[in-house]
Amino acid sequence: MSISRRRLLGGGLALPFLSPFRPRPIGAAPLPAAAPKRLIVMHLPQGTVLRDHVPTGTETDFTLPFILEPLAAFQDRLITIAGLDNLMPTYNEVGNAHQNANYTLYAGRPFYVQDSDLLSPGGETIEHTIARRISTTTPYLRLDFAIGGGETSDGIYNPTEGAYFWAGPNDPVAYLNDPLMTLVRLFGDGSVSPSDAWAQRARRAAVLGGVLQSFKGLRRSLSGEDRARLDAHEEKLLELEKRVVNGAGECRAPSLDLPSGYRFGQDDDVSAPLMIELLVTAMSCDLTRVSTLHFANSHDPTFPWLTAENGGRPIVDTSQYDNWHAVVHADYQPGMEHVYRWYHEQVATLLQRLSETQDADGDNMLDTTCVLAMSEYSSGRHWNNALPALLAGNVGTATTGRFLNYMNGSVEDLEDRSGYLNSGFSTNQLWTSLLRAFGGDDAGFGYSDETLPTGDLPGLLDS
Repeated sequence: MSISRRRLLGGGLALPFLSPFRPRPIGAAPLPAAAPKRLIVMHLPQGTVLRDHVPTGTETDFTLPFILEPLAAFQDRLITIAGLDNLMPTYNEVGNAHQNANYTLYAGRPFYVQDSDLLSPGGETIEHTIARRISTTTPYLRLDFAIGGGETSDGIYNPTEGAYFWAGPNDPVAYLNDPLMTLVRLFGDGSVSPSDAWAQRARRAAVLGGVLQSFKGLRRSLSGEDRARLDAHEEKLLELEKRVVNGAGECRAPSLDLPSGYRFGQDDDVSAPLMIELLVTAMSCDLTRVSTLHFANSHDPTFPWLTAENGGRPIVDTSQYDNWHAVVHADYQPGMEHVYRWYHEQVATLLQRLSETQDADGDNMLDTTCVLAMSEYSSGRHWNNALPALLAGNVGTATTGRFLNYMNGSVEDLEDRSGYLNSGFSTNQLWTSLLRAFGGDDAGFGYSDETLPTGDLPGLLDS
């Protein structure tokens, strides 16, 4: 499929390049027929403007506000959620506001250790748990895509504070953020003949086989923690070997039409639809069942393509603010809403492509995929309470076309309290519901104690 420049201007492979592959636990219950086949998580950074984000109306008769308006065509396929609290930062004694939010949101746990030099979540993030259950037969356990994040020669983005997704403690996911590198890594080099491609694959497999063989001798000389590290590295090499041997099969690569002067580390308006196309194509070919898509330019993008929408004014007025991060801290500056709306335009693009695409089984992808989109904050002022979330497509037994409002009061009440207004409902309950939507019987996810709400999110899944 070719992407025209017009369509390009209309949003990484977070290929955990050495991503762990772990089989689904023996004895795990089969997925029910209603369960989604796939999970896609889109992370939209730096909060939102809640007054332009939270719908108005009732659960089944509601109006999408300015930021969510781009999703109007899919309103009957959505579950919009308001008012969830990420309570995990309150259990940490160290780390800045971004580390506390980023490392805990999808992990549902405090830091692994309370040491500012060794910050890491206390366990794997929710999408990785689901990947271990449903991506057991695919070439990739998971695929992770980033939009922006700087340019490197290998096209791999390794986040620091922006590490939202983790395979476990001290194991953040890395991303591919160069569309052309992603194309080659996932679908092969079209300029190479099939025989040369097989030869190249055989050479790489032989190298990996030699490395794995050398591990056997090395393991005998190690013990304790060093052996555990070697085992973890071997597990990742085994997954890489599987990718090399299997390749892309019969999956047809999309054709990417890149505009002149394109910079994949900065031109997010061009990168977003490219990465969405690569993600949808890869999942339609069943290369994986779990993907993430992360907007990595969260600190200092300028969003020049939104100047017209902002009345000809720049989104980031450099005469007043150093960068985008300073703008979102400054309490609802005009123009912020256009950025958050643009993020949801990209969510709409993803849903549209899924609705137009059949998977390898001939099923419509939107009908068989669960999409989650959310941010780590409800405001750029580092609020961990009243987080909005969006589910779309197939959410298991949940009825879509609904607005679930768990907020304890109005948006104005939350603003008056500077974000210190707990709802009594947590993001960990959403993660528990997500596991159950995929057929699990989990009673919880992440950290819990007697002070925290437990179980799944009331009212989300049909009884």
